[in-house]
Amino acid sequence: MNKLKQIISNNAKLFSFIGLSYFDKMVIFLLPLAVLQLFQDKSEYITVEYIYSVAILIIPFLDLGISGYFFYAYRNASNYRKVVAEVLKIFHLIYLALMFLGLAFIFIHYLLIPFEEYIVCIVFRCLFLLVFTFLTSYYRLINKPQKALFVTMSANIFSLLFVLTYFFLGKDFEYWLIFLGQIIFCVVFFFQTLKRVISKWTKSYKIVQKIDWLKKSFLFSWPNIIQVFILMYVANYGKINALENLSVEDGVLLSLTQRFSMLIHLTHTAIMGFLLKDLFVSEDVLAINKNIFIKYVLLLLSALVIVVVFLIGYMYIVDNEYTMNQLIFNIGFIVSYTFTWCVYSHFEIYYSRENKNILKLYLAIFNGTLFIGIFNALQFGYLERITLAMFLSTFVTLLLSMFILRRRNYKLV
Repeated sequence: MNKLKQIISNNAKLFSFIGLSYFDKMVIFLLPLAVLQLFQDKSEYITVEYIYSVAILIIPFLDLGISGYFFYAYRNASNYRKVVAEVLKIFHLIYLALMFLGLAFIFIHYLLIPFEEYIVCIVFRCLFLLVFTFLTSYYRLINKPQKALFVTMSANIFSLLFVLTYFFLGKDFEYWLIFLGQIIFCVVFFFQTLKRVISKWTKSYKIVQKIDWLKKSFLFSWPNIIQVFILMYVANYGKINALENLSVEDGVLLSLTQRFSMLIHLTHTAIMGFLLKDLFVSEDVLAINKNIFIKYVLLLLSALVIVVVFLIGYMYIVDNEYTMNQLIFNIGFIVSYTFTWCVYSHFEIYYSRENKNILKLYLAIFNGTLFIGIFNALQFGYLERITLAMFLSTFVTLLLSMFILRRRNYKLV
């Protein structure tokens, strides 16, 4: 008992941050789930997941790698405060430019050439994720990691309240309700940023070495950008194609399983978000902290067990359209894929730390190629081909990554 108390005491801040992250993601999880449970609208639920997935594919290209470069620049800076201040100003300018670009796409769709039915929600979902991703890095470097979580919590709680209001008033569900809080946040953040840039242009923003920073950021991050796109394409392939190639039931099974698996990914994100700074500023570039890694794997395994129990219980009791064999096959491979992906992503931090992002790109290309090959070679149903190809391609890529780290003389210390 004393040992347990000591572990909790020594990791109080980490557990507190994970708990806050769980609450944040619980709200995010409940938003699409409310569509199913309150409105019983599977088609709209799949539409929401489609918008989420398209936005995930776009987001790696938007900030030119500035969020990923942030930690590397911080690690190698002589003046930490100056780096943080400079990158924050550059992000403000990027956000303003992307907001205007997004509004231009909306204008083109509605007034000139229709090209994407869900363009408004996709644009603002992308902008929202862009802000959250950057603020996660920014607040972690100023030792206030929990602040970024309040961004998503406030926006998504607002949307959830609107969804509940529509339900209790007996109104039909409309998919844009899910994104209402994010749209409002992006608009408010836009005007706050615009006001700040205009009022401080001459004093602060005009002298920022924008081109030099963006050049360094892009040269550092371009492998990451392509790599993340490939990995996200593999992860979201099924949901993007669900509207055309999957039945409503199979689309719901895939999307719900991946949504429940967010608990595993959340555990990964929370631990990495809390410890990323410490990992990057570690003096020994080729060292993998044994205690951190063991702690990470144990927490991830705990999340995996919880997800499997909840998923099988939910699918079998609440939505019993599937046989137990179907549930075990699809849930097993999707959950295993998520766990494998998280461990694989954890090891990628070490490539970034020594500025070897090109290795991450090669691994991602290998992963994507293997996924396509396995998917096309299998003779199962469409859903089974997706889930099995996702797991096998990522598992083999993880083994290859571990082999590369060993060859580069990385060691657990």
